[in-house]
Amino acid sequence: MSLFKKNICLLILIFIISSCGLKPIYKSNLDNSLLENKISIENIDSDVGFYLTQKLRYALNDFGGKKKVKLITEIKITERKYSFSTSNQETRVEITGLINCKIVDINNKYSFYLTEKVSYDISQSILANKAAETNAKERLANLLSKAVLTNIYHSNLNWVK
Repeated sequence: MSLFKKNICLLILIFIISSCGLKPIYKSNLDNSLLENKISIENIDSDVGFYLTQKLRYALNDFGGKKKVKLITEIKITERKYSFSTSNQETRVEITGLINCKIVDINNKYSFYLTEKVSYDISQSILANKAAETNAKERLANLLSKAVLTNIYHSNLNWVK
């Protein structure tokens, strides 16, 4: 009977703790944006640039229209093949994205550089290689967008908010 009571007490304790509205300290709160629809995202050329633009627009809730603050991003993509097989063919590709971001309005300007890298395997299948390359570009855009958002949120730019 004491084991049963211990289990009931444990369940009641878990229920009480879970219902009191505690939030983890380590949880990222980037979705609850203070910058909602305040920054205009300019289009970025290239495949990675397209994915990056879409992710930033979604994260910053850029619904279109004129805004006083613009995020202008230039991207440079480099590919490096490495990891040779026994038949002297490349088996791995690393894609590096270097972006230069500028947040500008009429009176202020803030710029920063970010770099991220992803890689993917090359196989004998052309279709699989194309799918792996597309997936790697999407992952690179995801990493870059998270880095841009982190930089914006931690930059303490009062003129943006």
